[in-house]
Amino acid sequence: TRMVPSCVPPSLALGSSFDGVPPSRQTSPDGAGAGAGVGSSSSGGARPPGWIDPDLLEVKSKACICALCKGLLVKPTSGCRRGCSFCRICYRGHLLQRKDCPTCSSPVADEKNLVHNRPLEDMIAELNMRCSKDAMENGEDEAAEAGPPAAKRAKLEPAASMTVQALRKELRQRGLKTPGTKPELVARLEEDRKQGAGCKWKGRVGGLAAHLLECQWVPVKCPNEGCTESPPRKDLAEHEATCGMRKVKCAHCEGQMEHQLLAEHEGSCTLAKVECPNEGCSVLHMRGAMNLHREKCEHEEVACSCPGCDARLLRKDMDAHFEATHLGPGVSAVKLLQSAYDRIAALQAVAESEQGNLSPAPTTWVFNWRADGWKTGHFSSEPHSFGGGVTGQCVLLVNANDSPFVGFEFKGIDRGRVHATFSIIDKHDKTLRHEMEEEDDCTDVFFVGRDFTPTAEDKAQSVRADGSIRLRAVVRLFLDAAA
Repeated sequence: TRMVPSCVPPSLALGSSFDGVPPSRQTSPDGAGAGAGVGSSSSGGARPPGWIDPDLLEVKSKACICALCKGLLVKPTSGCRRGCSFCRICYRGHLLQRKDCPTCSSPVADEKNLVHNRPLEDMIAELNMRCSKDAMENGEDEAAEAGPPAAKRAKLEPAASMTVQALRKELRQRGLKTPGTKPELVARLEEDRKQGAGCKWKGRVGGLAAHLLECQWVPVKCPNEGCTESPPRKDLAEHEATCGMRKVKCAHCEGQMEHQLLAEHEGSCTLAKVECPNEGCSVLHMRGAMNLHREKCEHEEVACSCPGCDARLLRKDMDAHFEATHLGPGVSAVKLLQSAYDRIAALQAVAESEQGNLSPAPTTWVFNWRADGWKTGHFSSEPHSFGGGVTGQCVLLVNANDSPFVGFEFKGIDRGRVHATFSIIDKHDKTLRHEMEEEDDCTDVFFVGRDFTPTAEDKAQSVRADGSIRLRAVVRLFLDAAA
């Protein structure tokens, strides 16, 4: 082997953490190694950082191999009178157990006797080698020449006769995708073998560290937080584009989340526009305020308001039903009026019997709160307790492609009625615009409010120096005593 000393400091990273281990000798992601795994040698010793397989050298030299880790010497160090050299980290580990030379057994007092063999290090840096990700490591090129060792010939086993586990192992070593059926894996491996896949770099040992920083076949950890994949550098961009852990924005509320959670989020996003669930109605409305549309939807099924009538029809058909059934030929207006009086009398009787259970006159609550401008998002005030387990808060829902919804969200209502006024306050604390809304039948979780489209002038007058806006809600809630 021709080894030329170099007066230039070697670029071999002493104690650096680049990966010089060929894939065929690495431990696979599932823990099944194809040879001595990373971090261990064939003799069971620990490998130093920057360990390089001697098989990657163009011409092997026994003088350049550490007898302890079986790899190319990394920061060669001598300690005995004969000058036997080993990797510095290997030698130090040996001296913790025995105070002698691992090769000639000459006594070595302690670590202070160790000497850095720089001439040998410079010579090693000048040796020619190939990249650890070269396809030759699998024996393709050597098989056509003098015949590879038995261990390498085994890697050239016909793909069709290999097990699925073996197929996936070799595909993984080549930096290829492993999902698929056995026929798909066989076809993928045979095609890659024909192409001679792998890094074709050849250079000096001293240049390996710099090459591995650019090598397209070196596994690179995905930068997305939470992702454990390490695809080859050449496939990193493709992986990032489909990685389930990449951060994406909801098209409706613009909230950020992992891509794998996007579908679930969009299925419940309150700002997403969804189609009315009533058959025959194709109106799109924000999910969070769909109840407001359904209160007026012509395709909503409702009960007839006439006392004693149990009919349930679509809202659009209710007028025709009332005219035909309750005001049609043969129907006595006097009888209908009498029925209504009877119903009123019955309700008065119930009211008198429950007089003690009715709540006093409702109190008016005024909520002054702020939101972060008219930008897309879901903004709300601090929750307020109305007593009896009933809570509520002001809300402003701004969809990226829809007009804002200003309203009030109630939770825990057993039964009640709401009257509310919503106002936009300008920069001088004066009312800029206001809307009123009233709901007679509020239960459980309930929204009351309406869509509000601000004009350019509204935005100019309402947005303050810090980018926020001020809103006011005046709410009157009528609850029965049980609520």
